[in-house]
Amino acid sequence: MMPETHEIAIHEAWSAKAYDQAFSLLATQHASDFYRTAVRIVLDHAQAQDVVQEASIKIWKGLPAFQGRSKFSTWAYRIVVNEALASLRKSNRQHVALEDLQIGQPDSPYFEADEILKALYQALSMLPEKQRLTFQLRYFDEKPYAEISEILSTSVGGLKANYHHAVERIKLEMSRLNSEYTFESNE
Repeated sequence: MMPETHEIAIHEAWSAKAYDQAFSLLATQHASDFYRTAVRIVLDHAQAQDVVQEASIKIWKGLPAFQGRSKFSTWAYRIVVNEALASLRKSNRQHVALEDLQIGQPDSPYFEADEILKALYQALSMLPEKQRLTFQLRYFDEKPYAEISEILSTSVGGLKANYHHAVERIKLEMSRLNSEYTFESNE
């Protein structure tokens, strides 16, 4: 089902007050997206699963009060992002050490990632919150600025500036990390 068609189906179920059906459609379509967003924010598989579970409960409970000012998926993304940020704050982990990332480990949510990806996530963890979120939603999730604006309650101009600054800081951090770590060559 196309995303717009899916949004229509969710809206029809929601309009008919079939909230369980609307939630099921929303969760089926976006569960993996929500998980990927959460794991990129909290950088921990188990914590990301908890975030998605808590966010899902809030989404399910919130459907009757949904006011329709945005797409259902945008509204739900905002809940996932807020829940991930709350989880980060609660765990008091804003930055992650390179050796603490789960990349390349058997149970890693990043699968067969290499050292460059590990360095990228290290660089991302060093960004201020708004820059990190803007970069993640724009670069990884390919969200348009207008939708990110709704998710993060920030102006499009501010998001563009955040994205630009994030890219520049990531380039700087990646070059610094690249000089600290030697990457094995297959030559």
